[in-house]
Amino acid sequence: MTTAPERPRPPRGTKGLILPLAIIVAGFGLGGVFIDVLGGAVFGLLSALGLLGGLYSAEIRLRPWETAIVAATTIASAMITAGFLAELPEQITPTFALGLGGTWLVAGLGAGAAVARLRRLSAGANVVAVWAGAGVVVLPIISGLGLLEPGTGTPLVFAAISVVIGLIGGAAVLSAATGVRGLALGSTALVITVFAAAEIGFTITGLIENFANIRQIPNFWPPDFEWAIGEADWWWLPDWDFGAPTRPSPLVETFRIAVIASLIGLATALPLAFMASKVTAPGRLSYLLSKGFMNVIRTVPDLFWALIFVAAVSVGPLAGVLALIFFSLAIMSKLLSETIDAVDVGPLEAARATGGSHFPAVRVSVLPQVLPNYVAYALYIFEINVRASVVLGLVGAGGIGRVLEAQRSFFQFDRMLAVVIVIFVIVFVIEQISVALRRRLV
Repeated sequence: MTTAPERPRPPRGTKGLILPLAIIVAGFGLGGVFIDVLGGAVFGLLSALGLLGGLYSAEIRLRPWETAIVAATTIASAMITAGFLAELPEQITPTFALGLGGTWLVAGLGAGAAVARLRRLSAGANVVAVWAGAGVVVLPIISGLGLLEPGTGTPLVFAAISVVIGLIGGAAVLSAATGVRGLALGSTALVITVFAAAEIGFTITGLIENFANIRQIPNFWPPDFEWAIGEADWWWLPDWDFGAPTRPSPLVETFRIAVIASLIGLATALPLAFMASKVTAPGRLSYLLSKGFMNVIRTVPDLFWALIFVAAVSVGPLAGVLALIFFSLAIMSKLLSETIDAVDVGPLEAARATGGSHFPAVRVSVLPQVLPNYVAYALYIFEINVRASVVLGLVGAGGIGRVLEAQRSFFQFDRMLAVVIVIFVIVFVIEQISVALRRRLV
């Protein structure tokens, strides 16, 4: 009697490796609790069991000698780590952190050898580097979280250190052994995010407390829509004068800034993008000059451009227009040049083969390919410019931002809230129209 062939297993994804990683982290974290109670041997044993259990749960089958090497090296690293943490210095120095990294280099060598046999040598080398790196960064991370007091240690601190090492190293082993890179990238991003948040003092509880303080802001609720929209028949034609009927509408001025800057900036970006692409640049020198100019203007944010032009041409909408011209030019030239790099060069080569000169050949063969993308990018950049022109007004570059800054100076937060809500509605409508148009074009 013949049996039906076994159906192939579906390819494993990142979600399928979350449980194995949780097993590894649990083993390391539980082992860390017992560092100062039962010593490094128990820490190493639980860490090794967690690592091997996670590999087994991920259906990564190791040979007996590989299992022995992974277990022995993990236990060795854990025992040495327990000795390190038992004598924490008064100040965590780079030398001490590097020493802890060398400790976990041992565990990385064992896991890397197994991964190299399962996948390839480069994957094993990556595992070794990640394990060593985990040992180097773990103390700065725990210190940044405020859990580590130099010279002291508690089971909670040791468990946190172990969890970080197990999270980074375990994700590296599972990703390298299965070829699923998302797990290692995700865990690394999580660790980096937590570390960065700790370094700047960001916490979820602090965020909640700060939001709760909104109720203490005077004149915050309800929004003063009567002042923001005006006393005319606003349901048909709003005044948009924001409390000053004798001056030009700041909201209309914001749109004018965005329109003028978008048209000039996007028109200027079109030839620059073709010059900054290796496919369409007429020569090496023109490519390097265009690419360099594009990179220079991209390094300066829009708000800094506004500060520069406010100092150069004084306060007013002209400074906002000039700032957004450079801002639009930077974004469009970058996006469009990368789009040109990816076009089909066949039509361009055919146009050149017929005897056409460079720029006419580019115009008839490359421009039609990127024109829909150019229009879609233009709509997106105009949408950004409307939002950016609001912010530029805060530094004196015209538009509705100057209204927000004036009301903030007088602590009229109810008026500010009304203006923000009006801006939100208008920008949302513009965004939806822009998205609909872009979908039709690309």
